[in-house]
Order: sequence, then C-alpha cells, then structure tokens
Amino acid sequence: MLEDGDLKFPPLQIALLEKEVQGERLACDALLEVSWEDQSFRFAAEIKRYSSEKSVADALQQARCAADELSALPMVITPWLSEDQLERLQSEAVSGIDLSGNGVLVVPGKLLIAKSGKPNAYPDTRAVKNVYEGTSSLVGRVFLARPVFSSVNEIVEEIQNRSGSITQPTVSKALKQLEADLTIWRGKEGIKLLQGDKLLDRLTRDWKAPERLETITGKLNAPIEKLGQLISTAAKKAGAEIVMSGSSSVEAYGTMAREELFEIYCDVNPVKIIENVGKKADLSSRFPNFRIIRTDSPIVHFDKRLKSRVPIASPVQCYLELMQGDKREKETALQVKNFILREIEAGGGNFQR
Repeated sequence: MLEDGDLKFPPLQIALLEKEVQGERLACDALLEVSWEDQSFRFAAEIKRYSSEKSVADALQQARCAADELSALPMVITPWLSEDQLERLQSEAVSGIDLSGNGVLVVPGKLLIAKSGKPNAYPDTRAVKNVYEGTSSLVGRVFLARPVFSSVNEIVEEIQNRSGSITQPTVSKALKQLEADLTIWRGKEGIKLLQGDKLLDRLTRDWKAPERLETITGKLNAPIEKLGQLISTAAKKAGAEIVMSGSSSVEAYGTMAREELFEIYCDVNPVKIIENVGKKADLSSRFPNFRIIRTDSPIVHFDKRLKSRVPIASPVQCYLELMQGDKREKETALQVKNFILREIEAGGGNFQR
C-alpha cells in the first residue's frame, strides 16, 4: 500500500526507510524518516486499508507499542482521517497522515503540524450506505432501546417485536458498520452497545423527516388532554395505525410547555380517521388543535409506547425530532437524551406489544 514517495505532507519530507520491520516482539508496517529543515525523526507506522473508527483505534495502539520497541515515534496511515480522528490522535500524541491530504504530525516538545478539511478520496465501498438512516437505522435504534443481545437473530426478533421490519442480511451488514464505528462491540459474550451518546449523534446527523403524503389540519371540540384518546379511538375504528409525532410525545420523557396542536402520523388517508371521530371537525379553523399526517415511513412506529392508551413516539424518535427544532426544543431534547441513557443503564425500555 505504501511505496517511497507515496506519502506527502508538505512542508515535511517523508522517506520510506524499511517496510515490514520486525522487532523482538512486535512488528510495524513501515519505518519512516520525517525531515523538516535540519531536523529528522523516525516513525514506526501502522498502515490500515480502511478508515473506520475501529481500524484507526486499533492502528493507534499497534503503532504505539511498535514505536516503543523500535525506539521510534508512533504513526497511523490510512486512506482518510476525519477531524475527530485527527483530534484523538493529537490528544494521544500519535501522528496520523492519510492519503487524502489530511494529517497531524506530533513530536512531543518539538513539532506539531496539523492539516484537515480535505475530502475522502478513497471512500469505503464495503459499508452499508446510510446505516444511520431509513430501515438500516433500526439496528442502531434497537440498541438504544435494549443494549445487549446474544445473536443477530435476537436483534431481528427484537426489531420486529418493537413494530419494525427488517431482514437478517440488512442487520448483519449494519452491525459490521456499527462495529467499525465503535458504537457496538461483538464478542463471545454477545453483541452490546458501546457508546450511546455517539450513536445518538450519528442518528441525529443523518435523520430525515418522514415524507408527508397527505395532511389534514383542523380543530375538534375536545379538551387538549382528551384529544389523543379521541383520535386514537377513531383510528382503531378506521383500521389505521397511528402514533403521536415526537414533538407531541415529549411530555412522556421531558418537560416542555404543551403544544396546542397535536401531530399524529398514520398509515391511511387521514379523512378516514376524522370520519370516525364522532364529532364534527372544523378543517378551516384559524386555531387548529390537531394535524394528522399520512406517511409510508415505518420508522415512526418503531418502539412506540403507550401513554393513557394513546400510542406515542419512542424516546429516540422524540429526541431526533426535537433536535431539528429551535433552541427551546433542543434544550428539551437534552432531557429526552438523559431519559434514553437512563433506560440503557436499566437494561432497556418497555414498548407497546
């Protein structure tokens, strides 16, 4: 993967001294000489073909151990290093250079050069695309509802039990990416969540609002606290699956001033639900108190809970929706995040069966 002259990090000069260097106990992939003005330094480099979080973390430890044995400085080389990876390497006093033009070179007490912002010139085609979005995101979401599993089949069953639909091959592919990103761990003891905070951040980054196929907004003459039960009963009569939106479910997980307008996702024409309410709805009101949205996204129903016999969004769905909102909603999202993390510590949350 590396020949003399392949690695460029101006103004430094980098020369390949030796490949596959074997020490008494440990080996490294390459021994490099890095020169700047009248100074030169030797680096024991660990080279990785892929740039996943796990791959870089492994390389960091391997380079450090090899450098100690070879009386050199540690370096990691990959096709691409993210800004987070570069920051971690710098904090650990380990150099890292990628083939895309980014890097950090650390010689403690003497030299520190950092470059970032270059796009990935070597994207990893093995990864499941959008593993934190759409159906694949159910794999990550289920670990936030239940942090430990014994097998892939158990994960598939848990997703199905929580109103999700997914295939075993999709779960297996998603697990590989989640493991590479160091959000889960797999071993003889099973499969478990490693970093709930990081997983939530990745889900937030790739979240997309469900497509709104049909929408009805109006006003029903009913107390706001009874509105959810009224629409839920009407939905059962219409044979519809419903769930409150994340922003309308927040009271179950955090404290925020009640919205005067309830949003409900459903899987049928909203008119069918309104026809079964038993009360006349004012669909032209200037002060509506409900909005029913038809969507074909199955994600909104995943891990839904029951509150006063009304299906409400999962805490993760609630958190993701609030994180797209204004300052007040984002502040409330932190309460929901704490709720999620407490559930993880307790071993998982309850769901609607």
